[in-house]
Parts: sequence; structure tokens; C-alpha cells
Amino acid sequence: MPNRVEPVESGRVVDPARLRLLAATGLLDSAAVPSLDRLTSLAAQLVGAPLALVSLVDADRQVFASECGLSGRAAVERQTPLSHSYCKYVVADDAPLVVADARSDERLRRSPAIADGQAIAYAGFPVRSPDGQVLGSFCVVDTRPRQWTEHELAIVEGLAQAVESEIAVRLANRELLLSAARMQAVLDTAQDAFVSMTADGVVVAWNAAAERLFGWPAGEAVGRAVTELMIPQRFRAAHDAGLARVRSAGVSTLAGQRLELAAVDREGREFPIELTLQVNAEHGELVFHAFLHDITSRKQAQAQLESERQHLADERTFLQALLDSLDAGVVACDDNGRLTLFNQAVRRLHGVYQGPLADEAWAQTYKLYTSDGQHILAPEQVPLARAFAGETVQGQHLIIEAASGQPRRFVVNGRPIDTPDGRRLGAVVAMHDITDAHHAETLRRARHAVAEALSQATNAEQAATTAAAAVAGELGWVCAEYWQVTEDRQQIVRVSSWTAPGRDLSTFTGAQPLTFDRGQGLPGYVWQHATVVWTTDPGTDITAFTRRSAAEQTGLRTVIGLPVDSADRVVGVLAFFTDTEVPRDPDVLTMLGSVCAHVSRFMERRRAEDLALDLAAARHDLDQVIARVNDFVWRLRMLPDGTLRVLYTSSNSNDVYGGPFPTDTDPAKTMRRQVHPDDHPILEEFFTTLADNEQTEMECRVVGADGVTRWLWVRAFPRRDGDHLVVDGISTNITERRQLAEQREQLLTAQQEQVHRLREIDRMKDDLVAVVSHELRNPIGVIRSYTEMLLDEPDLPERQRTDLTVIDRTTSHLEHIVDDLLDLAHLDAGGAKLNRRPLSLVRLLRDAIRAHEPAAATRHLTITTDIDRLRPVPADAARLRQVLDNLLSNAIKYTPDGGTVTITAGNTTTGITITITDTGIGIPADQYPHLFTRFFRASTATDRGIKGTGLGLAVTKAIIDAHHGTITAQPAAHGGTRFTITLPNGGPHT
Repeated sequence: MPNRVEPVESGRVVDPARLRLLAATGLLDSAAVPSLDRLTSLAAQLVGAPLALVSLVDADRQVFASECGLSGRAAVERQTPLSHSYCKYVVADDAPLVVADARSDERLRRSPAIADGQAIAYAGFPVRSPDGQVLGSFCVVDTRPRQWTEHELAIVEGLAQAVESEIAVRLANRELLLSAARMQAVLDTAQDAFVSMTADGVVVAWNAAAERLFGWPAGEAVGRAVTELMIPQRFRAAHDAGLARVRSAGVSTLAGQRLELAAVDREGREFPIELTLQVNAEHGELVFHAFLHDITSRKQAQAQLESERQHLADERTFLQALLDSLDAGVVACDDNGRLTLFNQAVRRLHGVYQGPLADEAWAQTYKLYTSDGQHILAPEQVPLARAFAGETVQGQHLIIEAASGQPRRFVVNGRPIDTPDGRRLGAVVAMHDITDAHHAETLRRARHAVAEALSQATNAEQAATTAAAAVAGELGWVCAEYWQVTEDRQQIVRVSSWTAPGRDLSTFTGAQPLTFDRGQGLPGYVWQHATVVWTTDPGTDITAFTRRSAAEQTGLRTVIGLPVDSADRVVGVLAFFTDTEVPRDPDVLTMLGSVCAHVSRFMERRRAEDLALDLAAARHDLDQVIARVNDFVWRLRMLPDGTLRVLYTSSNSNDVYGGPFPTDTDPAKTMRRQVHPDDHPILEEFFTTLADNEQTEMECRVVGADGVTRWLWVRAFPRRDGDHLVVDGISTNITERRQLAEQREQLLTAQQEQVHRLREIDRMKDDLVAVVSHELRNPIGVIRSYTEMLLDEPDLPERQRTDLTVIDRTTSHLEHIVDDLLDLAHLDAGGAKLNRRPLSLVRLLRDAIRAHEPAAATRHLTITTDIDRLRPVPADAARLRQVLDNLLSNAIKYTPDGGTVTITAGNTTTGITITITDTGIGIPADQYPHLFTRFFRASTATDRGIKGTGLGLAVTKAIIDAHHGTITAQPAAHGGTRFTITLPNGGPHT
């Protein structure tokens, strides 16, 4: 055998797998093993060695599982340190070790076993486990050197194999025991009871759980019949019969099944168990193995679960019945957003249940509209879709077209259905049909709006107009009109037309006022028939519906008309139009009838109020007037016995009676006491006339409460009021008037004398002017004749000619003034004789204009004319030419260069009118009244130094007055002055 030196404390010696297997043999700490001791004793005898060992090599020691011949401490401790071990080399090399003399062996010569145990010769073979691990060695040892023979080595090797067999058996047995212990531990710690029994029903195994379950200790249970331990009395016979069948057949039909049985414990408590049965054949006999556990809790849970399931089913049935009994519609969707629930109300509404539908199809399928009823809801607007998206829906209004085709209004609330951990199970919405409530609320709002409109209206027309607009606005109609019958009841006129905001109905309503005859159009039809019209086909139902084409163009589909009655006759019509087909609604008609009645009553009330206000205003005005005048107004009642009672007196009695007029006594006594004694007959005659119910008046003197005597003028107006006579009267203080009358008489006499003197002076003045003018005329004529004669001299020096020209011009002007003065004198005195003949003024006008054109041309003036073909008028041509010359010369003279003079003439119903307008310097407004006064000249002429006498217009007016015409002057439209002449046709003055 080779001798090697290596560190045996490492490598295979300390291999953990080997060490675990070594420990599993149970030989490291066990007492003597007889089977091994026999082998070591046999080895010592057969080989003749003093020492034979079964040595097991641990990590730090060698343990003698068996020894023969060992002595001393080692025999007691049955182990030595690993330093004394030769066997470790067998383990390390996994090969036999045979040494004749350890003292000469390189690896063993230093071993303490040589000195301590006299281990000189050594022969050892490996002892392996069944899986090949070297656990130790079987060896023989001699205290002297020795050459081991092949026969001896074969014996030792054979015995080593016997030790291996023993260890293999021991390992297998130990594993079996360990497995059994493990199984027992499992059974003892199992929650289920484990029971084994023979085919005769005798218990052979009973774990701790069985003890706890049935109350029988294992020591008492094993060996007893299982029927005595856990089978209820009523089932024992059946149990024994079943065992007999199994013994007879050799198989059990219950094997491998889970069975639920009734069991009983030691205390006699019966309870349910679940049993799993296995049947095995052991040594030719059937053995039953059963796992059992108490299922009382499960049974209770199952019962509870079944109860809850039934309760849930009952609740679901109850909930479905409850939902189906609700008037509100309930709709739900699942966690995939598909419809899963319609209650009966929704099914009735739609008339069909479509089953699961995706949310994008809900609005179209079930005809869901926005609150205005005009547009289908968008998918994201559907309340259930909003709720499924996580939104809480509160009070969303929508319109649903029901299976009947009628729209219904709903208010919808909804929310998502979420679990506490945030999972969405679906969503649910509740739909409350508020059609009737909304309808009633709409009518209420309409009535309120009408009442508010009427409360703010100031007249009947405004009341009807605002009421119609309020009704249409609240009911969602697009147009409302109020038509009123004219006072002569010949036509009906549209007073107002209201159109909904955002709607263009101008094609139908028009911008011009509308008037229909009786029977024409909707208002005329309602007026004629005094009936309500509600139609969705006005062209057919109303033959005279004149606005049919316009209604169709604007999409109007429903027409409503109602008469407004007052005193049993139609005074107006309310007309409504809408772009949807609105079926005839009795509630709406009732409300509209109420509106018409309100409007009618309002019109009557407002008319009465207006009359009352007018009366009150008149009375107030009368009181104000009476309060501001000095007259004392009174009203008396004359009783059948002739006495008088005061009904009313004004507050201003002080100025009439010198103090307050007594109202608590008979005013007749008061008057008799205050009237001057000389005037008592007048007073008595006054009372007598009143008693005869005749109007009367008197003037008398009254001594007032202040002692002052005043003249009063009293007027009385009696009238019958039932059995009484009522007298309205007024008393006026005419003291000043009487005084003024006396003074007036005196002044009148003086004024008459003054007027007479003035007339004499005026006549004398006119005579003087006439005489002077006449006397001046002859010398002026002589001067002018000689001047003209001298100017005709051809040899007259130029200077003298110039002087004579000035004299001629001056005498001509002076002659013109004298002529004007004479004309005025003659005209004022009526001495001027007019040669009136039928005259067409067209030629006269044109001749006058041509005569003045050269003067106008020198001033660069434009003369424009507009002369009609004039009717002849009786006139003096020369005098009228004088008028035209005066006016045209003034217009040219007072118009700056470049201006315009306009002459117009035309016929009127009574004569002709001539106007002469200039763009000249004009006349101040306050001077127009003096314009035709003699010698008056406007300041605008004098300020500019324009010469004149101020007689031309006076002469002109005198001539026109003589023709019984008129002449006026006023400012022209664009500056300057306009003179207007009117001449009458031939008449009584012709």
C-alpha cells in the first residue's frame, strides 16, 4: 500500500454529506451494539489479533461502535481524538490501510496511538454506507509488528462487508423509524382527526386531533370498536352492515370519497363531520384509514350562506319588485358599461328593452334629447354615461320621446357604483318624470309672469303686449302678437309683435304695421267668430290665413288665437305661433283663457282707474284752480222744509266773507245776517228763485266777519238729487271791479275825449301833409322843368351841367318822396281810387322783372323766377306795378353783389300768392313788426349807410290793403328776407 502524507482533517473526512449520514446511523453516541460486537469478537478470534474495532470517523474524533480487546480509558469512553486514529486514512483514501509496523510508516510513525495503545500492526478496510460514503473502518490491531496474510485480510474484509450490511440495515430501520415518527408527528399535529381501523371496525390508530375531536385518549381508543367511540347509536347497525359488505367483497365503494356523516363525542354531543376514507390491504387484511374533521362551522356557514343566498335572492326579488313598483325610472349598467337593468317604468316608457347596449348607442336608441327637446344627446351627455365615467349627476333635465310618440320631460340623478377598494361595478341613474310638474310649473310661471307684467303695465295696450310676451317666453313659443279692434270696429290692428331671442321671423312678422278686416287672417277670424283657434294646419283650418306662405318659410307649425272680450264683445286678440307641433292642451287653454280674462279685467280696471284718476286729477286741478282764484265755491243742500245744509266750501272764504264761512249752521241765516240791509230784497228774491229750482245770480253788499263791506257777485246752479235740491254756487268779491267800473266810466269818458282830439290832430296832420305835399309839388315841378331845359342846352359848360345834374337828381328824389306822401295821404283817407280790372299778373310780373334786370346786372345779382299760369284777379295794374317796383328795387338794393333774388307766383284756392326772396342783409327779428311803419328803416340798412326814406313799404302795404290782400315779411331760409303777397279772387269787394 502506498504511504502518502496529506491533511486528512480536510477533504472527505469533513464532507458534510458524509458526516450527516454518519450521524444518521445513530452509532456515534449509542451504547454497545451486540450485532457489531459479535463481528469484532469473531475477527479477533479468526485473525488472532488482540484488538478488533468498528471505528467511525467523525469530524474531530473516532468513535468505536464496537470493540473487542480495548482497555483503559479508551474502552470506557469508546472514542479517541482523531489524532490517535489510523482509520481516518481509510476514510480519506476510501481504500484499505494495511500496516505491518506503524513505527516505520511515514504517516503513522508519529501517531500517539503507538505509544498510548501499542498499536503497531494495523489492517483496516472501509465501512461504506449504501450510497458509497466511507463512514469508518473495520480493523484489527496487533501490539507487535506483523505481516498480515491474505487470508487474514480476506477475513477482515469480509467482516467489514458484514458491518456495512449491519449499518445499512440500521440506516434503513432508522429511516423507517424516522419516517414513522415524522408521520406520527404529522398525524399528531394535523388539524384533522386520523383514525385507522381493521375490517372488523377495531381502532388501530388514533391521533391527537381525534382525541380532541371525540374526547377519547389514544390509549383508550386503540383496540376498541369505532362504533363505540364516534358512531351515533342510530347509525351503528348500518355501519356494521357496511363493514360486513366490505369484508365480503374485499373492496369499498366509499374509498377515495369525501363523505359527510354524523358523529358523536365522548360526551354524547352529536355533530357533523367530513370523512375521507382510504382502504388498504395489509398482510392480507383490509385496513381503513380515515381523516375526519368537524364541519359544524362549515355547516353553519353553509346554512348561513344558504340563508344569505336566499335572503339575497329574496332581496333581489324584493328590489326588483320595488324598482318595478316605482314611478321613477331606474337604469343601470355593468362594469363593462353595458345596460343591464331597466325597471318597469322605463320599459313602459320605451315600450321595449333592447338588452346590453354600448353607451354610444343609448341616446339614438332610446331617443334622448336635450332639455330644449331639439337635439339628440351626445354620448358623453347621457346621464348614465356620465355616472359610469365617475361623475355624480344631479338634476340633469332631458326630454325622452316615449313609445307613444309624445315627449316626456325627466330630471335625472345618477352616480357610479364603486366598491370600497375602488373597483367600479357599474353605474345607476334614477329618472323622475316631471312632465306634469314641469307643465304645471311652466303654467304657474306663465301666470306669474302675466301677473307681474300686468302689475307693471301703465295702459291696456301695454298690459296685453307684455302679457302675450310673458306667456310665449315661458311656454317656449317663438312669436306672440296682440291685435286690437279699432274704435269704429271696422278693422283689427296689430299693436305689438314679440319674437323669441335669437329667432329671425321678419319674413312672417314684417316691419310694417298690419291691419286686417273682419274675418281676415288669424286675428280677423278669431274676432269674427269670437272663438279660440288652436291648429297645426292653419292653411286648412283658417281659410283666410293670409300669412300662410310666410309661416311655412319660417317653419311655424302651430297657431293659437284667443279673443279678449269686454262687455260681451271682442276688443282684442292674442295670437301665438311656434315652430313645433303642439297638441291642443286643455290646461294651457285654461291658462290662456285666464290670461285673456286678466287682460280684459285689467283693461276694464285700467279704464276705470284712468277715469278715476282723470276725475281725481280734475278734482285736484279744480281744487288747485279754486285755491288760486279769489272766488269762493260752495255746494248746499236744500231740505224739503227750505233749510239749507253746507256740503262743500272752498278754503278761500277770507277774501270774500272776511273770515271762515260757517258750515255748521243754515247758510241762509248767515247770509241774512251779513247782507247789507238795503240789499235784503235782492237776497230774498235769490232764495225764492233757488227754491223754484232755477238758476240765478245776484250782486249785493255783505258785511264780512272783519267788519268790512264788500260787493259780492253770487251765482247759483240748482239740480235735483232724489228728494233733495243740491245747489252749486260761486261767490266772487267784486268790490274792486265795482270800483274799477266806476273809475272806468270816468276814464272812458276822458279817453273818448282824448281819442276825439287825437283823431282831429291826425286829420289835421294828414291835411297838413297833403297841403304841404301839394304845395311842394308845383315848385319842384317848375325847378325840374327849368333844370331839364337848361340841360338841353348844347353849349352849357360842363361844370354847370354837372351842377344841374345834381339839382335834377335831388329834385327827382324829392318829387318821389312827395308822391309817396301824397299816395299815403290819399290811401289812408280812402280818397285814392283804384282802377280794378281783371288782370293776369304774369305779364305785369315779367315786365317789372325786365325793368329791374339792368340794375341787378350791375350788381352781378341772379334773378330766378317760378311763375305759374295765374288766374286773373281784380286789380289796379299801375298800383300793383308800383308794389312790384318797390319790392324788387329794395331786394336789389339790400342784396350784396353776387346774391340771388327769387320771384315765385302761384294760384291758391282763394286767390294768388307772390313771393320775392333775396339773399340780402336781412332784418333783425324784433324789427319785423315795425317794417311797414312810415319812415321806419331797419338797423341793418342804417348801419351800412344805405339811403332811403322809409316810405316805400308803407305805401306798398297801403296799396295791398286797398286790394283787400295781405303782405308779410319773414327771414328767408338761407339769409335775407322774404316778402309774401296774397291777392284774393273776385268777391264782394271786387
